[in-house]
Amino acid sequence: MKLSHLNALRAFEAVMRTGSFKAAADEIGVTPAAVGQQIRGLEDFLSRKLFRRTAGGAEPTEEALRVKAGLTAGFAAITEALTELRDENSGLRIAVTLPESFAENWFTRRVAGFYSDNPRADLRLEAANRRVDIAAEGFDFAIRYSAPPADGLSAIDLFGDAVLPLCTPGFAQRHGLSPSTRSVLGVPLVRLENRTPDPQWADWDTWCPHFGMAYALPETGMRYSRISSGLQAALAGQGLVLCGITEAFDSIDRGLLLAPFGYEKNLPTAYRYRLVSTAGRPLSPLQSRFRDWLAAEAESFDDAVLALIAT
Repeated sequence: MKLSHLNALRAFEAVMRTGSFKAAADEIGVTPAAVGQQIRGLEDFLSRKLFRRTAGGAEPTEEALRVKAGLTAGFAAITEALTELRDENSGLRIAVTLPESFAENWFTRRVAGFYSDNPRADLRLEAANRRVDIAAEGFDFAIRYSAPPADGLSAIDLFGDAVLPLCTPGFAQRHGLSPSTRSVLGVPLVRLENRTPDPQWADWDTWCPHFGMAYALPETGMRYSRISSGLQAALAGQGLVLCGITEAFDSIDRGLLLAPFGYEKNLPTAYRYRLVSTAGRPLSPLQSRFRDWLAAEAESFDDAVLALIAT
């Protein structure tokens, strides 16, 4: 079968995925006018409109939206094929983007198990908090803490999270913190700002009233924008941190942190950790093994968290 208008299809897919002619043009490396010309040529060839021109820009038609996922998967497969032709070890490559704190506090300790079974794997990790377009940027997977993904992406649910106060055993002893404590007045509290857009992520103004804990947040004190910094402050005995159990679990497991008021005093989050990939994109045998390994690791971890909360 002869495939025509490939450049125009590429421009069409990029506009739908990025949401604008300018963003698509920047990605492809042409001008917005050139993108518009390619799409008009494609519309003439198909004898149908692909976008509705409005005052706010161009909106894809229903026909265009129906083929969006297929086109994205198709161009991702083409990119993968070119990578294979260029790189003889491409079948060993696993490119993953994941949140910084998750990489530091959960993933790194566990991935040694995968390497033990797959010593030739070429695992390329980007630990970043930006939302990566995995199809456009050549990633095989993204590990995301998020709501369910958008169309064109498939996801494996890994586990949820829950927020609770944590500190070192020594800090709890110095401040007399225990399951019977009903006030944290005067207790140094580590505060995390801009943690996540999760609508159910608890802060001190949420957690304390929920569990009937008297508190007062001072005008000054320790404030961190990254969970890793807040965890390090708590590990250094500087304060009580309100943290997700996922990122703190290994420190709890090693006895470095504890939940002084009890592990059952947690507030579940709305978002969940998910392994995301481009829908319909073929995986190499090694990439499939990585997916299955992470799913099994997540199931085991979820069981361990449930057992901890039940103590």
